[in-house]
Amino acid sequence: MDLHAGQRRVRDWAFDHAALIGLSILVVGWAVGLHRAGTTWGDDFALYLRQAKGLVNGNVGQVIADNHFNVDNAAKPGFSPYVYPWGFPLLLAPFYRWFGLDYARLRLVEVACFVAFLWFFFAVVRRRSNRWLALATVAALGTTLTYLQHTDRLLSELPYMALVAITLWWLDRLRRGQPLDSATRSQLVMLGLLTMFVFNTRREGLAIVAAVAVAQLFDLRGRWRAFDWRQVATPYLAFFGSVALSQLMLPSTLVPEYEGSGLGQTWKKLQGPFRDAFARQLGFESLAGFGLLVVFLVVIVGLIVRMWRAGSTDAPLAVFAVGSMLIAGMIPAISERYLLAVTPFALYFAAQAIASIPLPRNSATWLAAGVLAVVTAAHVTELPSSVHDARQYRSAGANAGPETPEAQAGFDAVRTYTHQDDVVSFFKVRALTLYTDRRGVQSDVLQVVRERSDYFLMMKDRKQGQALVSDLQAAAMDWFAVWQDDSWVLWRLPLYESP
Repeated sequence: MDLHAGQRRVRDWAFDHAALIGLSILVVGWAVGLHRAGTTWGDDFALYLRQAKGLVNGNVGQVIADNHFNVDNAAKPGFSPYVYPWGFPLLLAPFYRWFGLDYARLRLVEVACFVAFLWFFFAVVRRRSNRWLALATVAALGTTLTYLQHTDRLLSELPYMALVAITLWWLDRLRRGQPLDSATRSQLVMLGLLTMFVFNTRREGLAIVAAVAVAQLFDLRGRWRAFDWRQVATPYLAFFGSVALSQLMLPSTLVPEYEGSGLGQTWKKLQGPFRDAFARQLGFESLAGFGLLVVFLVVIVGLIVRMWRAGSTDAPLAVFAVGSMLIAGMIPAISERYLLAVTPFALYFAAQAIASIPLPRNSATWLAAGVLAVVTAAHVTELPSSVHDARQYRSAGANAGPETPEAQAGFDAVRTYTHQDDVVSFFKVRALTLYTDRRGVQSDVLQVVRERSDYFLMMKDRKQGQALVSDLQAAAMDWFAVWQDDSWVLWRLPLYESP
């Protein structure tokens, strides 16, 4: 009997992994097919890359100092943290060392992180569902256009999701057949280190510590006087100790401060932006109104049912998802990507709600898997046209951003005509610093540009994000064009004197 059970486990393992390999091949193909040439002007990626470059070149202090200057001298000083958490730059650093600013290759890191997330999230869901429902859940996520398109951006969300899934998988593994504090000391230290990596990739990752704490509270029920407090404290000591050590080696802002931040911002986003983001991340951009309300209610029902039936295993998932959403939503910036790590858990709880319907012969689980299979089919029918559009876009040239020949000509001019210590005004200052190693001023206020800059690299005919100066205005201010072409002009500003 044991032999047959072992053979069945091997067959199940082989089938699961074969299915995941097949899905991964499709995901990689679709993701790479959706990638576009170059990159856009949105410059969060630029700071991540410059931090990775600083790790490679050994000038981390200079990177921090330069961005500190850029942020403090901008018209809106809170537009960027002084430095992002170092988890993603550490991941990028070896690939930057090998490939440089080759965006096509660097984006493969994002693709790999998304595939890793799908594998480990499958393992997390598989512990709570049968094989088919777990496969249907990850297939619905892996074929969603929003997630596949996000692999085209060098940002930290997909590495964050991968680390979260790995940490939750490890937490499950340590609790399999035993309470968490019965794991070995080294296993608990590893858990603490994984939570540190999550936190050091995105700061809303602090919610993973709360998830571990909730799991431990469930495991300590009924034996409050009979546990080893050193075992209980080990993952938290490992977390705080490793965070402190990482701060000594690679400092970053532990608690970012933004003007107007708070839970009120999260509530406002739940009224609109997060709803729209949730619909798109489910793969149904047109989902709104009553339909979206029904989906929300299904998620809530699933959450309630699982807390009632399997609170010990599912409470950590719920605490992480809600905590991550609350923390990410507190900053004033509105971006759909802040919800990317939360939607998979919402989808899981929605599937569990359907699977809990009292139908004969456990057919509700098959119903849930069938619903997700229909969702996956809807996603797959949309992907070929999206890949075709991306291919056509690539054939037309690079994205309108810093990789275009026109932008590169402007950066070449900055490197040629300015000194290393000069301050250059530019509408995307972090990209400027990445490509030219010059500090800069980001402002559309002419007075700020005049007071704080030595040079001004201006995109002709662009009004958004910069002060658009005519030749007559420049002459009146005694500005001199040291270089220009059809797209750009590099102004030399005289020493500004206050009136």
